[in-house]
Amino acid sequence: MHKYGYDDPNVLDVLLPALNAAGGVYLFVLATGAVKRPRVPPDTPPADNYLVVVVTVGTEKVLPALRETVAQLQRLGLRYVVLSSNPLDISNVLVVPRDQDGNKYRAVRWFVLNYARPDTWYIFLDDDSYPLDAKFLQDIAYYGARGYVAGNGVLIPRPGRSALAYALDWIRHFDDLTRFRLALEGLRRPIFGMHGELLIIRGDVLRELWPAMGDTVTEDFRLAMELVKRRYRTFQSRTYVSIKSPNSLRDFIRQRARWANALGDAVRYRNPAPPLSTALAAFFSAAIPLTAIYGPTSATAVAAVYAAVYIYGSLKAKRYVIDVLLASPLELLAMLAGVIHRPKRFYVIDKS
Repeated sequence: MHKYGYDDPNVLDVLLPALNAAGGVYLFVLATGAVKRPRVPPDTPPADNYLVVVVTVGTEKVLPALRETVAQLQRLGLRYVVLSSNPLDISNVLVVPRDQDGNKYRAVRWFVLNYARPDTWYIFLDDDSYPLDAKFLQDIAYYGARGYVAGNGVLIPRPGRSALAYALDWIRHFDDLTRFRLALEGLRRPIFGMHGELLIIRGDVLRELWPAMGDTVTEDFRLAMELVKRRYRTFQSRTYVSIKSPNSLRDFIRQRARWANALGDAVRYRNPAPPLSTALAAFFSAAIPLTAIYGPTSATAVAAVYAAVYIYGSLKAKRYVIDVLLASPLELLAMLAGVIHRPKRFYVIDKS
């Protein structure tokens, strides 16, 4: 008899090995990604054939974040253009024609068809994100000479008006240093997707893939799936890119719900990694109360690792740890809501 009075051998024989096997594989993924760091010689000359493209809707509520991004690009001495849906009173602006606009995918498609050059590297940024250094230019030169065609930076959040959303956003930084690093630097295939912030891609590949991949509200993920499909090689840049966390939990939930569209794309591209990792996250969350019954498993260890990340986020945000831990399921719940009711339009979060 089990110490809690439950001794169904069928449940124990299936559940415990499943928890240990899934947790062991996931821990291996996290550990392997964590040790697989980009190694670019520090004396590598930076690439000169590049253009930074900041994509924005150009409305009043995004202007504060956009001006902050432009100021940082100017401080770093980078060449850039602002691709906007509306006219703006700042320098280097390209306004997308109304009949070519509607969402980020269409705006970038217009830019690609009319301006992108095959011999130039393009670095895409959202209007609330900016690089903290210019090491990505060295990374482009190093990896580009070795046949790599696309890359991503490492996200690091900065506070918005919601301290809780900022605390929860630190999970994205952790994922970049583990799962995404394994995909980009280890496998050289973006099987978990790519971020729209500091999205680096060679011009000829951009011209080949972007216009043909179809209208979508998760354009960065679909581009990643096209790169995987065509077996293009990728890299992770050493550059950290600052992203502004949502100003409210409502925006946080809407943002994550939109990302659920990527799961449908993954299924269509026959890529099991994103849906499987989402399912495992739910599985590991369920493993926490089971620990009290069956004792710790490797799945419990995974849950503990992510709990530690949320605790770190709570310390950075100066929030009570219990608040952050109780709110941590919001990410999964928002994704689930997005799967049930898939967003058809790109929701622009408040960036003021």
